[in-house]
Amino acid sequence: MEGLVELLESLSGQAGKLAKRLTAYRPLLSDPVNNASVRARAVEEIARLARAFPESEARTKVLEWLNEESQAVEKSREEFRFEFGRRLVAGLEGSGLTARGQLPTLRIGCFTLRTDFDAGTATVFWGPEVEKLKSGLRLVPAELARTLRAYHEALKDKSVEPAKLAGLLHSAYQRIVTLNNLPPGTRVFLLDLLAEVTMLVQPAAFRLNPVQEKFVEYPRVRFSFDLYRLRQAGLFQAGEDRMKLHVANFDATTEKARALWVPDNEEGEGTHYSYVSFNKGG
Repeated sequence: MEGLVELLESLSGQAGKLAKRLTAYRPLLSDPVNNASVRARAVEEIARLARAFPESEARTKVLEWLNEESQAVEKSREEFRFEFGRRLVAGLEGSGLTARGQLPTLRIGCFTLRTDFDAGTATVFWGPEVEKLKSGLRLVPAELARTLRAYHEALKDKSVEPAKLAGLLHSAYQRIVTLNNLPPGTRVFLLDLLAEVTMLVQPAAFRLNPVQEKFVEYPRVRFSFDLYRLRQAGLFQAGEDRMKLHVANFDATTEKARALWVPDNEEGEGTHYSYVSFNKGG
């Protein structure tokens, strides 16, 4: 009898775990296609437990079920991928955002959506995966469409008007040039101007009492979008000076402190810029 009780208790424990996993799996079949990724992970876990179970009729039946269910999961995943794109496009209707490319990576307007069907999650980026906006999003087309629409609307609603931005950039540029005793027309890092412009857009309440609650954020992505709008409007003139954006060299495009990606259009094409300068002239 040595060890027999322990063996039986072990088998009982393993059987209990298998039964618990199978019971938890059953509700997933109520929506097999949308639950495809969750089902795949659950099937892997059940298979792991089944392989550790001793040879028996129960083990054989579980393995047979796993073989059939694995095939069913793959069919559901294929159907989900097919439906995913269609449902995402439907969720974007009326937003002005269009989807291009092929899964797992899609370009949505000036955004990039990278999907992971194995994990059942997605990540949203600004530009061609330039700035990560949010990761770990559920792979639900309607929810992702709402997220993308919200980002798009926020950029438009909070955008600084092109003419005003040109003036702010000129003021920020003049401050940097003056403080550093630089000659007029000197190229200044575009990202150095961002910090200055951020202070210039603060409300009077912040200037009177500069506390966090009164601070207005002006992140890189919004700056990038506002520069795009400024370029589209062609409003480079500020007083007697005219602004020029200088394209970044290839090495600089990988360093956030040295370059900023700015859209060329709302189809996701864009250019990295490193410097800005203002020179006399119309």
